[in-house]
This record gives sequence, C-alpha cells and structure tokens, in this order.
Amino acid sequence: MPHRFRRAVAGVLALTLSVAAASPGSAPPTGAPPADDPLPAASPDRVRAHVAFLADDSLEGRLPGTRGYAVAARYVESGFAQLGLRPGVDGTSYSQPVPLVESLAPLPGSTMVLARAQGAPITLVSGADFLPVASLTETRVAAEAPLVFAGFGVHAPGHGHDDLAGIDVKGKVVLVLTGAPARFPPAVRAHYSSGLTKFPELMARGAVGVITLQTPEDQQRTPWQRLVQQAWRSRLAWAAGEGEPNGAWSALRIRASLNPARAAALFEGAPLTLAQAFANAAAGRPQGVDLPIIVRQQRQSVIRRKASENVVGVLEGGDPMLKGEYVVISAHLDHVGKGAPIGGDAIYNGALDNASGIAIMLETARLLAALPQRPRRSVLFVAVTAEESGLQGSDYFVQHPTVPPGSMVANINMDMPVALAPLADVVAFGAEHSSLGAVAERAAAAEGVAVSPDTQPEEVFFVRSDQYSFVRAGIPALYVDEGRRSADPAQDLAARVEAFRKDRYHQPGDDLSQPIHWPSLAMLARLNARVILDVANADERPRWNPGTFFGETFAPKAAAATAAR
Repeated sequence: MPHRFRRAVAGVLALTLSVAAASPGSAPPTGAPPADDPLPAASPDRVRAHVAFLADDSLEGRLPGTRGYAVAARYVESGFAQLGLRPGVDGTSYSQPVPLVESLAPLPGSTMVLARAQGAPITLVSGADFLPVASLTETRVAAEAPLVFAGFGVHAPGHGHDDLAGIDVKGKVVLVLTGAPARFPPAVRAHYSSGLTKFPELMARGAVGVITLQTPEDQQRTPWQRLVQQAWRSRLAWAAGEGEPNGAWSALRIRASLNPARAAALFEGAPLTLAQAFANAAAGRPQGVDLPIIVRQQRQSVIRRKASENVVGVLEGGDPMLKGEYVVISAHLDHVGKGAPIGGDAIYNGALDNASGIAIMLETARLLAALPQRPRRSVLFVAVTAEESGLQGSDYFVQHPTVPPGSMVANINMDMPVALAPLADVVAFGAEHSSLGAVAERAAAAEGVAVSPDTQPEEVFFVRSDQYSFVRAGIPALYVDEGRRSADPAQDLAARVEAFRKDRYHQPGDDLSQPIHWPSLAMLARLNARVILDVANADERPRWNPGTFFGETFAPKAAAATAAR
C-alpha cells in the first residue's frame, strides 16, 4: 500500500484521538484509579473514536481483501506504532499476510434432487429448500450418494454418546442435526457442536457428503429465513502455497443446509419420523439410521484468490528471563462487508461486532504502554482477519506464529461486547478451564463488576470466536464479554442484548445509532489490562485445571511445542 496512504491514515488516527481527548463534551475517564494503582484511567471517548472510524460507512463493512479492510488494518497499524509497539512480524512489519481463497455458491447454479426407489423424485429449490455450501477447490461439483441419518453426528463414547455406532457412513451423505446433546457439560457440548470436530470424523469414516438440519431450538434462535438472507455471503479460507484451503473438506462432495420445512420428506418410509428424530435429540439419545433416499446434487462455485492480513504489534517485556514468552491479545478486525439491503442500507458496519473489540484492544495497549514499568513477559497484540468466515485469521496465526512455537503462554480475546447499558457483570468464557479464571475474578473485582456464569451455554460461544484457535493449540484462553445485568435498574441489558442479536447482529443496524455505553467498553479495556498484567508478571505460566476437557484434549499440543523450543 502506498506510503502516502499509510501516512494519511496515521494522520486521521492522530486527529481522531486528539479530538476525543480535547472535546469539551467528552465523558470523563472511567474508573479513576487509586493513588497506588499504576494502571492509568481508560478513556470512553478514545474507545468511541476508534469505533466511529472503524464502523464508518466509508470502510464498507471491513470485508477481508477489500479496500475497507486495508484501511482498517492501516488504522490499527498506526495505532500500534504511535503507542510504541514494535512491529510483530520479523521485527520489521506490523502486517502478517494471510492468503485467502474466496468462494461463492450462486443459488441459481446449484440443484438438489431426492430420488426414491418408488415414487417421483423430489426436486428441491436452491435458496428456498436448501442452501448449497460453496466449494473452495472446484467450480463445479456433481455427485450422488445414498443418505444416512446420524443424529447430531457426534462420536463421543467417552461421554456416553455415539451417533455413529452401528451405522455405516462410507460412500454416503450424512444428514446431521446442528448442535450436540444438551446433557453434555458446556465445554464438551461446545466442542462437539463444532464442524471442526464433526466433519473430520465423518470423512475419516468415508462419508462423501454432509447435509445439516437445524434442531427446533436452533430454528427458534436463527430462523431459516435469516439463513437465506445471509446466503449472499462468500466463504473464505486461508490457503498456504498450493495445498488445499483450510477446512475445504473437498472429500465431502455434497454439502448443503436443509430447510426444516422440507425435512419430513426425507424420513418417509424410514424406521423413524422426523418428529421422533427431534425427540431423540432433545432427550440426548444416540441415533442413526439409513434413509430411503439417493441424493443428487450439483454445486457451482465462483472461486478467486484474495490477500488479507493480520496486524501484529509487540509490547516487549521487561524481564530478561521472561520477555521471550508472550501473552497474546486477539480481536478480529473484519466484518461481513456489503450485502443484501435492509431498510435501504447495504453496509454491514460491524460497530459492536467487532470494531468495539479492536477499540478495546487499542485502549488496552495504550494503558499498558503508559505504565512506568513494562510487564515481565511480552504482550503480543494481534488484530486478526476472517473471523467471520470460521476463525481463519486466528487459525492461520496459530499455524504460522510470528513468535517461536511454545512461547505463547495465554490468549485473551475480545469480541463483540454488547454494552448497551452500564455493565454490572461480565461473563468470563473459559474461566473454568484454567488458572485464568482466578485472574479474571481478581480483575473484575478491581473494576467493580461481578463475574457471572454463562446464561446461554446452548449458544456454545467459547468455540465461536478466535480464542478457540488458541485453545485447539493447547494454549489457555479467556474471553471476557458482557453479562446480562445492568448497573442502572431502569435499563434492561438482557432485553437489549437479545434485541441486538435478533435485529442488528450481522445486519446493517450494527452501527453507531445504538445506545452503546462507552464507559463500559472502557472499563473492559482496564479489566483486560489487569488480566494481562497479572499473567505477564506471574512467576508461572497459566495452566489448565486438572481434569478440564479442553486441557485434556489439547494441552499435549502446547506441551510438545514448548518442549521443541
């Protein structure tokens, strides 16, 4: 990108911050620290200034590979440089290139037919009855195979559930329900709900296709029509060299989501009905049965290469023995770009999702950089790309770290705090899995907010943002988000959060017209800064709690990376 463009963005950043600091109508800094507290006060207006820039219409929704995303990246880079963070990529650049493959499945170009031994075939309508999944490797994929139903598609015999026991999926298309058994502990349910867990298991058993079907509970949270409205979005995946793009799963020749209104037809003549299948799922009973259907599908995809980037800055630690270890702070810089107009607005600004997280990261970096004494460990700030496409940027960073493997001791992630009222509590996702939980409790207490349990474990938030990329690498992680209690009884935070998720999430309405409570976002910057300082200054690295699911599942990866240093 031309140097004059970088200088222009830096100038805008400086002007934005100076205006925020000098504005006579600006809110005072939040949480004025006690005299013995070295951590500076956080500025709501600085946070607001960052969000206002990043969520402006001119950035057109910050879709990776677009000019809007590049402007956002330069803004973050300039912010890191002004704070004195050194370049985090080979010591010379703030930009880590992330090569992407983009694919879109035009709805008119895909077909699906359900053929039976008797009776006329059923032709499904693309965009109404099913939504095709774009291929990342082929512009045209045509296949047919028999259909088998495998419940949730969960193979977890160690947790008393195996939908794949007693059925043969080799050479077949597998119909799977979204989610995982509700009786699973939240961490286990989150892990087994993810396609990152389900699809490789099915491919290993020889499946040639997957069709997903929402449970009634998921239909309530995300109606089918909402999925149809989002079908314009392209699929992105990182692709290093000539290898297959990350998560391409090209062995799955048939891929689609099915409209629940058409699902009953798949069970006609089968040993169970759709209603019975849903009842079994609700009861957590494993299930699997062949369905008397041959699925024929043709998918067309438009594929192209795109270039994006993660933005990486380092606050070098002050302890000669520990500065080679890193506390990693992540937040995703991307949103979903421009799309289907809603109310005449086609720009999906992403103010809360996740300009707010990047703003908190920048303010957190400012607080730490202003300390009279550096943290003992180094702090690595990473603004990642393509989170909205399946955590692609953070996964790329974990697979291609800019610091030595095994040197990352913890991840603190920041994503979409829906602070639409003064926060009285927060939820610390991941707190129960590692020693970071106690750190979060101390930080929240210092900021005067409570730590509440997850009130919506069925949403499996812990696997839906960038901290999960680090968890899968065995690195303890924490993600502090808004709670559901407002410090102002007159403002119903829980109702506002639910309304946001229904009416504004991933829609043009996620902009600055919302009643964002800037002091609460600034408080989250201080809370995260406290967490980082606690971890960075501790004698020992954070550790997984004994017997925790994620620790037992993934910690050996981190141990191997550390041993290899």
